[in-house]
Amino acid sequence: MPRCDDAGRAFAGSQRQVQFYVNDQPLVLNQAIFNAFKTSFVLRWVSPLKSDGYREYWDSAFLKALGLSKHCKELNRFWPSGGAHWDALARVGETGVLLVEAKSHVSEIYGNGCGAKAKSSIEKIDAAIAATKEWLHISQEADWKGPLYQSANRLAYLYFFRKLKIEAWLVNVYFTDDPHSKTSKDEWERGIEGVKKSLGIGAVPYCADVFLPAACVTEL
Repeated sequence: MPRCDDAGRAFAGSQRQVQFYVNDQPLVLNQAIFNAFKTSFVLRWVSPLKSDGYREYWDSAFLKALGLSKHCKELNRFWPSGGAHWDALARVGETGVLLVEAKSHVSEIYGNGCGAKAKSSIEKIDAAIAATKEWLHISQEADWKGPLYQSANRLAYLYFFRKLKIEAWLVNVYFTDDPHSKTSKDEWERGIEGVKKSLGIGAVPYCADVFLPAACVTEL
């Protein structure tokens, strides 16, 4: 069953919610992000835009969308192709970036783990994860390639940009009471606590959690 209509508009879930906020309520989304980081930026959203068919980006295309094509070779050395698919992206000022991962229910955080098969891909991923853990001063023993692999590799991309001296921020947007699968803020906070414990992380620099009320069906 298709997740999107012919225009690229998602029918439900976190994908539809983030499309709604980026295109219809960007000021609300921006303010929630500013509040989470206790600062403000000049944000220009580049994905998922209605004018671009609500397109999401990954690999070299996401760098191009952010105006950072010159770093494609560095990304290729850092992570294999088929990397993180970003729910939303924004440029911060002239050269900074904002990366967004969005969820509507706790189980959506979990997946099947790292599916890389090629030896070269596994080596890149292992090296990137190890370097990110070192950056965060956490144990190398924490399982970052299992069910929480998606959360882990988003942190690795944050490290990638910071290693290149590019100002970057990562935001996890959690929608409360999505009519597709209702999750309260309390349920989110308990779930996120478990995620962080499993990943072995505490407060992550340049990373924040944002809670937003899901738009109702009539608004979407």
